[in-house]
Amino acid sequence: MNPAAKAGTERLLELAAVIDGHAHWWRFPLQEPVKGFLGAGPVFIVGDQPSKSQWRSDHPNRRAFYALLEKIGASNFHLTDLYKRRGEPEELKACLPPILKPLPPDYPEHLNFFRNEVELLRPTRIVALGNLAQTLLSLHLPDLRPIRRMWHFSYAVAHGKLDEYEENMRRAIWG
Repeated sequence: MNPAAKAGTERLLELAAVIDGHAHWWRFPLQEPVKGFLGAGPVFIVGDQPSKSQWRSDHPNRRAFYALLEKIGASNFHLTDLYKRRGEPEELKACLPPILKPLPPDYPEHLNFFRNEVELLRPTRIVALGNLAQTLLSLHLPDLRPIRRMWHFSYAVAHGKLDEYEENMRRAIWG
């Protein structure tokens, strides 16, 4: 491994340790061959916020999402959430019109953390996992372009659209 890549990997491990050091923060896990948060490929796949539920290796959403990432050659892409703290489903959606609840007070900390990820890995493409992630990225990090969107894996699993999800994922990631 060249020195720059080694330094990048070490820095990514440091960021993972910061996430792991917060009781209610979460990151996409490593499940070979999918690197999860530790993926250092040229594409970021960004969710809005992790749910409160556990995401065990046998969870249907995780199995489907990770299997498709592997199948399409995206297992080393960086998987992350804009907001790292676990929360209620749709918690951040309530901060958008028409409801307009205030953003959580620690939201700026998470935006800065995400910016550190971007500065470290310098992605060539950012793909939002669902509409909410795309909206939050566009509103709070408008300098990041281009942002593409793919369906959230939970939508594809819940509605039995895994075949269509593969095509949706390919278009979002590869163009």
